[in-house]
Amino acid sequence: MVSTLAKALLYLAAAASSTTALGHTKMGYDVVFPALKKLGVKDHGAISARIGWMEVNQGFVILSIFCIKWAQFGITDVYDKAFAGFYCVAQFYFGWCYLKAGIKEPVVPLWGIPTLVGLSQLV
Repeated sequence: MVSTLAKALLYLAAAASSTTALGHTKMGYDVVFPALKKLGVKDHGAISARIGWMEVNQGFVILSIFCIKWAQFGITDVYDKAFAGFYCVAQFYFGWCYLKAGIKEPVVPLWGIPTLVGLSQLV
């Protein structure tokens, strides 16, 4: 049985993750893609960067779906636990990489969302 507080934390994580996907897409179109266009339309690095930028969004959306599932049924089987654990470790690692590079903005969702998921398992 998932506690009321755990449900709230997981739904909040789902909402934050979905919102992050939208914000990430907007930032791509507003900032990143115009900068990549300066490299040239045929530049393979720019093309790969654009695709990679949008590809990151699928992780945020997939996590949103899992958080909604977990809010309803809990993180019960080994597969859900493995996914949650891998996701949290990866997000903390990527947040650390951004911090080392001097880029602070992505750290909020990269550390905040998995923190909500982790806290949901402690309450």
